[in-house]
Amino acid sequence: MSQGVDVAGLFSEMVKACATVDVVQKKLVYVFLCSYASLNPELSLLVINTLRKDCQDPNPMVRSLALRNMTNLRLPSLVEYVEQPLMAGLRDRAACVRRVAVLGWAKLHNLQPHADNIDAAVVNELYSMLRDGDPVVMVNCLRALEEILREEGGVAECDVWGQCEVLRVLQRYRPHSEEELFDILSLLDPSLLSPHVPVMAATLALFLSLCSPGLPAVSLAALERAQGPLLATCGSASQEMKFAALCHV
Repeated sequence: MSQGVDVAGLFSEMVKACATVDVVQKKLVYVFLCSYASLNPELSLLVINTLRKDCQDPNPMVRSLALRNMTNLRLPSLVEYVEQPLMAGLRDRAACVRRVAVLGWAKLHNLQPHADNIDAAVVNELYSMLRDGDPVVMVNCLRALEEILREEGGVAECDVWGQCEVLRVLQRYRPHSEEELFDILSLLDPSLLSPHVPVMAATLALFLSLCSPGLPAVSLAALERAQGPLLATCGSASQEMKFAALCHV
């Protein structure tokens, strides 16, 4: 696959291989299956059965992996088999599983964007999870609700101070992998250039918190990007804006 060779003929063998108990092998097999699922929709039904079984695994990493790849198959014909595991994932005791389940509902909605395919009970569940103890689950809920309710205007946008509060809460979170860290930094990147100084300062503080002490180059780049706007704000007519900018120069 990595060399551009068509290996779709191995699909049936890889379906059998996804029953492995080795997590690393599961990841590789699932990457293959998700890449070729659209060419083998009938065999993909067998994959769903294995994924549903993995959703009951005692290892939360396996449960989250199964949920993620279940929605990555991107086959509308399999939606009915995915809904029950996703709903169970919203109530999982492990935060990593809840994070995946929340975004899974947004992916499910995107498979049939013009159909009323997301039950009101799911939307209510997502709203209730905005109070989840895990900050990433909370942010994922906002993203999922915005996607699902887009035609209705989406969720209400936070004001400046609301955004600052969300960014402040996120400083308590520590990513579990470098990949997750860079995903979060990518999401924060637009806020680093926000026209609102408090939001920009809160984003910068979160950047520095996440990158310290292992990524000094990323921290320095964030500081350099924010330096110009902060200095420009020091000349603002508003005394409050000047004070906020000077506190972070």
